[in-house]
Amino acid sequence: MGTVTLPGAFVGMLLGGASPLQAGIVQLYVLVALLAVESVSILVVREIVARGLLTRSGKPLSLRA
Repeated sequence: MGTVTLPGAFVGMLLGGASPLQAGIVQLYVLVALLAVESVSILVVREIVARGLLTRSGKPLSLRA
């Protein structure tokens, strides 16, 4: 999920003076936020493709000759 993102958040919090528990909570928050953003982006792209606004050629279906 994040070779750099998650350990970086944890270590950054520790170096900033947070407790290990607080750093772990922030790490979990970052993980959940990344998963949520990925899920929303998948739904948006799926909807765009289903409506025909995005095709392999890059042109919308309504502009094809």
